[in-house]
Amino acid sequence: MPTDIEQQVLTQEEALTFSTRKLDIEALDRIYADDILMTSVLGETCGKAFLIEEARRGAAHRESAAAAGKHFEGSYEKEDLKIVMLGDTAITNYRFVVKMKEPGVDVHRRYRTTNVWAKRNGSWQVVASHTAFVLDPKQAATLENGAASNAGTA
Repeated sequence: MPTDIEQQVLTQEEALTFSTRKLDIEALDRIYADDILMTSVLGETCGKAFLIEEARRGAAHRESAAAAGKHFEGSYEKEDLKIVMLGDTAITNYRFVVKMKEPGVDVHRRYRTTNVWAKRNGSWQVVASHTAFVLDPKQAATLENGAASNAGTA
Protein backbone atom coordinates (compact mmCIF):
# COMPACT_ATOMS: atom_id res chain seq x y z
CA MET A 1 0.00 0.00 0.00
CA PRO A 2 1.60 3.31 -1.06
CA THR A 3 2.12 6.01 1.54
CA ASP A 4 0.36 9.37 1.10
CA ILE A 5 3.51 10.91 -0.38
CA GLU A 6 4.05 7.96 -2.74
CA GLN A 7 0.43 8.30 -3.82
CA GLN A 8 1.01 12.00 -4.61
CA VAL A 9 3.89 11.07 -6.92
CA LEU A 10 1.95 8.22 -8.50
CA THR A 11 -0.92 10.64 -9.14
CA GLN A 12 1.54 12.99 -10.85
CA GLU A 13 2.85 10.08 -12.97
CA GLU A 14 -0.73 9.40 -14.04
CA ALA A 15 -1.12 13.10 -14.92
CA LEU A 16 2.10 12.92 -16.94
CA THR A 17 0.81 9.84 -18.80
CA PHE A 18 -2.53 11.50 -19.56
CA SER A 19 -0.87 14.78 -20.62
CA THR A 20 1.59 12.95 -22.86
CA ARG A 21 -1.21 10.98 -24.53
CA LYS A 22 -3.27 14.13 -25.12
CA LEU A 23 -0.22 16.33 -25.87
CA ASP A 24 -1.59 18.78 -23.30
CA ILE A 25 1.01 21.57 -23.49
CA GLU A 26 -0.24 23.49 -20.44
CA ALA A 27 -0.18 20.40 -18.23
CA LEU A 28 3.26 19.33 -19.49
CA ASP A 29 4.53 22.84 -18.80
CA ARG A 30 3.42 22.48 -15.14
CA ILE A 31 4.74 18.92 -14.75
CA TYR A 32 8.21 19.49 -16.23
CA ALA A 33 10.47 21.74 -14.15
CA ASP A 34 11.89 24.77 -15.93
CA ASP A 35 15.39 23.40 -15.29
CA ILE A 36 14.66 19.76 -16.25
CA LEU A 37 17.58 17.76 -17.61
CA MET A 38 16.49 15.00 -19.94
CA THR A 39 18.49 12.36 -21.77
CA SER A 40 16.71 11.19 -24.90
CA VAL A 41 16.73 7.72 -26.44
CA LEU A 42 19.50 8.92 -28.78
CA GLY A 43 21.69 9.94 -25.83
CA GLU A 44 21.23 13.67 -26.36
CA THR A 45 20.46 15.97 -23.45
CA CYS A 46 17.64 18.45 -23.74
CA GLY A 47 15.60 20.79 -21.62
CA LYS A 48 12.03 21.89 -21.18
CA ALA A 49 11.87 24.04 -24.33
CA PHE A 50 12.71 21.01 -26.48
CA LEU A 51 10.16 18.79 -24.71
CA ILE A 52 7.39 21.35 -25.08
CA GLU A 53 8.26 21.97 -28.74
CA GLU A 54 8.14 18.20 -29.43
CA ALA A 55 4.66 18.07 -27.89
CA ARG A 56 3.57 21.06 -29.99
CA ARG A 57 4.85 19.38 -33.18
CA GLY A 58 3.01 16.18 -32.27
CA ALA A 59 -0.23 18.07 -31.61
CA ALA A 60 0.12 19.98 -34.91
CA HIS A 61 0.71 16.69 -36.76
CA ARG A 62 -2.43 15.17 -35.23
CA GLU A 63 -4.50 18.23 -36.11
CA SER A 64 -3.16 18.28 -39.67
CA ALA A 65 -3.93 14.58 -40.16
CA ALA A 66 -7.46 15.06 -38.82
CA ALA A 67 -8.04 18.11 -41.04
CA ALA A 68 -6.89 16.09 -44.07
CA GLY A 69 -9.28 13.28 -43.15
CA LYS A 70 -6.44 10.85 -42.40
CA HIS A 71 -7.17 8.17 -39.86
CA PHE A 72 -4.69 8.26 -36.97
CA GLU A 73 -4.41 5.68 -34.20
CA GLY A 74 -2.07 6.10 -31.30
CA SER A 75 -1.49 4.72 -27.84
CA TYR A 76 0.93 5.28 -24.98
CA GLU A 77 0.77 2.69 -22.21
CA LYS A 78 2.89 2.50 -19.05
CA GLU A 79 3.67 -0.78 -17.32
CA ASP A 80 5.92 -2.11 -14.56
CA LEU A 81 5.92 1.19 -12.62
CA LYS A 82 8.23 1.30 -9.62
CA ILE A 83 8.84 4.13 -7.16
CA VAL A 84 11.57 4.96 -4.65
CA MET A 85 10.99 7.79 -2.18
CA LEU A 86 13.85 9.92 -0.83
CA GLY A 87 12.17 12.65 1.24
CA ASP A 88 11.08 15.46 -1.10
CA THR A 89 12.55 13.55 -4.06
CA ALA A 90 11.12 10.49 -5.77
CA ILE A 91 12.43 8.26 -8.52
CA THR A 92 9.99 6.48 -10.79
CA ASN A 93 10.86 3.86 -13.35
CA TYR A 94 8.58 2.21 -15.89
CA ARG A 95 8.36 0.66 -19.31
CA PHE A 96 6.08 2.21 -21.89
CA VAL A 97 4.87 1.19 -25.30
CA VAL A 98 4.08 3.68 -28.05
CA LYS A 99 1.98 2.69 -31.05
CA MET A 100 1.12 4.98 -33.93
CA LYS A 101 -0.66 4.06 -37.10
CA GLU A 102 -1.72 6.21 -40.00
CA PRO A 103 -1.39 5.91 -43.78
CA GLY A 104 2.24 5.05 -44.51
CA VAL A 105 3.24 4.86 -40.83
CA ASP A 106 3.12 1.88 -38.48
CA VAL A 107 5.24 2.38 -35.35
CA HIS A 108 5.46 0.07 -32.34
CA ARG A 109 8.27 0.93 -29.92
CA ARG A 110 9.09 0.02 -26.34
CA TYR A 111 11.03 2.24 -23.96
CA ARG A 112 12.11 2.38 -20.32
CA THR A 113 12.10 5.71 -18.49
CA THR A 114 13.45 6.90 -15.17
CA ASN A 115 12.00 10.17 -13.86
CA VAL A 116 13.33 12.13 -10.90
CA TRP A 117 10.57 14.08 -9.18
CA ALA A 118 11.23 16.89 -6.71
CA LYS A 119 8.73 18.65 -4.50
CA ARG A 120 9.12 22.39 -5.00
CA ASN A 121 6.85 25.03 -3.51
CA GLY A 122 4.34 22.32 -2.61
CA SER A 123 4.17 20.74 -6.10
CA TRP A 124 5.87 17.69 -7.57
CA GLN A 125 7.75 18.26 -10.85
CA VAL A 126 10.01 16.14 -13.04
CA VAL A 127 13.53 17.59 -12.69
CA ALA A 128 15.41 14.87 -14.57
CA SER A 129 14.48 12.07 -16.95
CA HIS A 130 16.23 9.40 -18.96
CA THR A 131 14.57 7.29 -21.65
CA ALA A 132 16.06 4.29 -23.45
CA PHE A 133 14.86 1.90 -26.14
CA VAL A 134 13.87 -1.58 -24.98
CA LEU A 135 14.80 -4.21 -27.52
CA ASP A 136 12.66 -7.24 -28.16
CA PRO A 137 14.43 -10.61 -27.74
CA LYS A 138 15.14 -10.94 -31.48
CA GLN A 139 16.77 -7.49 -31.63
CA ALA A 140 18.82 -8.22 -28.51
CA ALA A 141 20.01 -11.56 -29.94
CA THR A 142 21.15 -9.80 -33.12
CA LEU A 143 23.22 -7.35 -31.05
CA GLU A 144 24.66 -10.15 -28.90
CA ASN A 145 25.62 -12.16 -31.99
CA GLY A 146 27.19 -9.09 -33.57
CA ALA A 147 29.16 -8.31 -30.40
CA ALA A 148 30.38 -11.92 -30.19
CA SER A 149 31.56 -11.95 -33.80
CA ASN A 150 33.25 -8.54 -33.41
CA ALA A 151 35.05 -9.61 -30.23
CA GLY A 152 37.45 -11.75 -32.24
CA THR A 153 38.42 -8.88 -34.55
CA ALA A 154 39.67 -6.42 -31.92
